[in-house]
Amino acid sequence: MSQVNISSNDFKPFSVKTSNIAKELVSTASKYGIKASALDFNLLEVQTFLSREEGKEEEVIGEEFDALNDEALLADPNVRIRQTYEVEIVLADQEDKFIDLAVSIGANPSMTRLFAAVKPGSVLEYYEGIERDFLEFINKRKLRANMLIGVWDQSLPEEIDKFIAKVQVAGKMTFEEKTTFEVGHALDPVPTVDDKLILHYKNHDDQGEKAKVDHSKRGFIQGVVENDLLIEYIKPCKGKAGRNCRGEFIEPSEPIVANIPAFNVSEKIEVLEKEEGTQYRAKNSGYIVFENNTYDIQGEVEVTEISFKTTGSIEAGVNTDIAINVKEKDAFKDAIGAGMEVEVNEINVDGNVGSNAKIKAKKVKIEGQTHQSSYIEADEVKVNIHKGKIKGQKIEVTRLEQGVIEGEYVEVFQATGGKIIAKEVVIDTLSSHVDIIASSKIEIKNLKGEENTLTISPILYEEDKKALHGNEEEVKVQKRKIRTLQEEVDKKQTFLNDNAAAISDLKKRLAHYKQSGAKMPVSFVTKFKEFQELQIHLLSLKQELKQNEEACELLANEHQSFQTDILESRIINHDEYRGHNEIRFKLIDPDLELYLVPRGGDHEKCFMLKENEDDGSYSIVSTEIKGEE
Repeated sequence: MSQVNISSNDFKPFSVKTSNIAKELVSTASKYGIKASALDFNLLEVQTFLSREEGKEEEVIGEEFDALNDEALLADPNVRIRQTYEVEIVLADQEDKFIDLAVSIGANPSMTRLFAAVKPGSVLEYYEGIERDFLEFINKRKLRANMLIGVWDQSLPEEIDKFIAKVQVAGKMTFEEKTTFEVGHALDPVPTVDDKLILHYKNHDDQGEKAKVDHSKRGFIQGVVENDLLIEYIKPCKGKAGRNCRGEFIEPSEPIVANIPAFNVSEKIEVLEKEEGTQYRAKNSGYIVFENNTYDIQGEVEVTEISFKTTGSIEAGVNTDIAINVKEKDAFKDAIGAGMEVEVNEINVDGNVGSNAKIKAKKVKIEGQTHQSSYIEADEVKVNIHKGKIKGQKIEVTRLEQGVIEGEYVEVFQATGGKIIAKEVVIDTLSSHVDIIASSKIEIKNLKGEENTLTISPILYEEDKKALHGNEEEVKVQKRKIRTLQEEVDKKQTFLNDNAAAISDLKKRLAHYKQSGAKMPVSFVTKFKEFQELQIHLLSLKQELKQNEEACELLANEHQSFQTDILESRIINHDEYRGHNEIRFKLIDPDLELYLVPRGGDHEKCFMLKENEDDGSYSIVSTEIKGEE
């Protein structure tokens, strides 16, 4: 039999007792052929019932509501809590005070916490008694969401007071952004923990699911340092029960146990038993090896090559005590392939380093040659034939061919083009077209070419240039401060000097008044205090001036320290000069570059910078090497 809809014009308010108001509204709306949103209700009575065992239910009244906050009660699976409501169902009032306020009730996934969310664009106007009406409004929203009211919402009146206080200040408030506040909080469950085995050493979690995968970095070697957490087993743990804002019991699930460790570890890995699980930590630095169902830490590995096809890039870290030996010797192949990145403690390569390859380590040894686009950074570097770029501390190169070297101490057996920047440079055989910049010494044993530039400069690296520039700017700022302070000190000192007689006379008069016990004139006392304050201020300014002068002197000394040793720097050639070779000395203060082309045939000369004590000028001079200690 089909449903016969009754017109909304025939609707008459009626009362009903129900445990689900939302369902009752939908049913009534369907009966009258109208939308549920066209209906509203007036809450006439609420009854709350509690049962601890089947068939024994009691109504909760008055102070008994406090028992519903007891965690032990709420966590009892035998406890049942429900409400019934007597309501009058009516047509929605189009003149509702909250008609322009769009509010929804949301909850966390377990529905143990409820939140009211006011949507942007909502409008609310303050009036006397709005707090009471708004509490009723929120409770009706909770009931439409089939949530209990009057329990687990002790903080609701306070939340409403804070919310309405903002409206009261504005008078009429339009909400520009979403506003939320808590309207209910029952008992949060403690989630069950399934057992888990986490391989921390693989660092897979760092990338995330949507991260772009670099297939050249496949984790061929997993580097670790001492005390690194390598593996962690999380023990299973059953959670604790909760109860949601509908009064429903939340049963914790049983933990899944599927990852109990079945492997062994060597003596280089420490096993720590914790309450929540087991930790496996590295006792040594090195890389992780898993063989014969046993995890171990080793320090040296041998590979034929490092390439995209075989190992991929290796980023074990420079502090991991890992040494890699790359055995590919074929001159027509790359031992370290194009685009590979290697980061280890030490690497020894029997062959060549390919294009765009990058090596970072503490010690590097390359028996072959480096590509012109390759890059090496290490404390100690030894390279046979170098065409790329090296940055390090102590660097030894057998043959430099148009490559770049930056270091502290650099030794090259044969240089045929390229650039060297270091504190100290020693070259056995210098051919042509080499640019050398040093801060302490350039020493050449055999000079076979020309068009070389040998420069002594206190500023070698970009960081030095930035530091010097920053120092110069600070000196300028400090000098401006000193000028301003000096002018103020001079001005106040002059005023006090000009009024010294008046100040002395004022002191005598005040002393006389004090001795005679007479009342001192207010104008005298005020004037004397002004002089005292001026003297105190002057003393403060002098102290500040002194501090700034000392700071400026310190900065100036730091500035000067950049070239302190330049008079001790040397350019030494044990051979004779031939063709066009340039010698340069750069100074900071004064900003000056001196230039010299040694005469052909000059033999075993040591060039240095000399300061003329009479006028402070500088010149390049030479001495016989035999005279040098």
